[in-house]
Amino acid sequence: MLKLIKEKLSSGMGRDVVWTFSIQLLIMLCSFAINKLLASRLSIDDFGQYNVIKRSVQVLSFVMLAGVGIALPRYIPLYRNSKPPRRIAPLMSASFIYIIGVSFVMFLVCLLFSAQMEDIIIGQSDNLQLLIIALTYAFILAMAQYVFAYYRGIGDFKRYNGTQLAMQLLTIMPLILLPTLTVRHVFIAWLFITTMLVVCLTGKELRGKWPSLFTLQPSIFITLIKYSSGRLVADFFQFSLAAFPLIYISNIQGLQTTAYFSVGIFFVTMVTPIFSFMGIILLPYVSKALARSEMATANRLVNRLAITYIGTSLLFISVIYIFTELLTTLLFSSDYIVTKDLTRIMILSILPQAVYMLYRNTIDAVSVIPYNAIFLGICLGVMVIGFMLSPTLTLYAWVYLAVSTLQGLLAWGAWALLSKK
Repeated sequence: MLKLIKEKLSSGMGRDVVWTFSIQLLIMLCSFAINKLLASRLSIDDFGQYNVIKRSVQVLSFVMLAGVGIALPRYIPLYRNSKPPRRIAPLMSASFIYIIGVSFVMFLVCLLFSAQMEDIIIGQSDNLQLLIIALTYAFILAMAQYVFAYYRGIGDFKRYNGTQLAMQLLTIMPLILLPTLTVRHVFIAWLFITTMLVVCLTGKELRGKWPSLFTLQPSIFITLIKYSSGRLVADFFQFSLAAFPLIYISNIQGLQTTAYFSVGIFFVTMVTPIFSFMGIILLPYVSKALARSEMATANRLVNRLAITYIGTSLLFISVIYIFTELLTTLLFSSDYIVTKDLTRIMILSILPQAVYMLYRNTIDAVSVIPYNAIFLGICLGVMVIGFMLSPTLTLYAWVYLAVSTLQGLLAWGAWALLSKK
């Protein structure tokens, strides 16, 4: 058994798993530090607004990314493993143009309806400057994800994880060094840091490759749009699920209540990236298996991972449930201990969300049909209706858990059907 484990870990995929898992743990620790610094230095109302803008920016950035973050890790391995191998430069050009086009439309819509978008995106009216900062930061994050998707597609997981860790470490610095901290200061500093990182990374990757980037093939552009458009909708629904609770609560019950509810969401989202790390590797791996007609091997791997995911998620839930007050004080402050009952309901969502994160990438690898977009659209609709019918924070937490459970069940059912074909 030890020999078998050693062989698995020394394989190419095994090294990618170990490296990705290790770095993603460090990234999770960085998110702890960022959250602690912000909760300590911002008022409860400002911390609530920060969480609204953060979730809104995540939604906007993945809409601007236009599904390319999933398309590149799928098509780059397919192109490189086809017979004969195909060039990926036209694919990268088409992806870049697609992102720019979608981002321009998003900027135009948000600025035309700025009065409404200010309340939705930043949780505050009459603050056009902060809205523009949020939109620009969302675009730069989309470009960063474009670079990360390229690394993921070519199988360079050291750069994929290393650059993300560098970005997390750099975003901690202004939270420590700035003498006074406001929500505006946070996002301006992060905008500057992320822009510099994206410029450096793209400059390094494009060195000597400029001529090949201007070879746009219409057929590739059509293929990209056909595949990515459904994933664009899926990304929008995915991050709307994360952003909607805080946006809705901030408009209905105020920023202080939003800050309290964000504690439970934080405990869920601090754990789920650990489960998403395998999906990062699975999408290009399953795409390669599809190109080589080796799906039986990939399916066995997914089944074994499902058992591991369930056991690990139950362990995390147990630890957080037992030490809720201690962890809340440690990661936030004693002012947030009143949220412990909400947190204990919401952390049960870790299990179904882990299941979803396992299957979503495998589904995208084997099917052009955007099943995830359909599932997430259903879940978002259920969440909106559930929140509108719920008068208390406790009921909001139960709706959050119910939607997460539905999300996991739909993904598991889809893979069970697709894996038989």
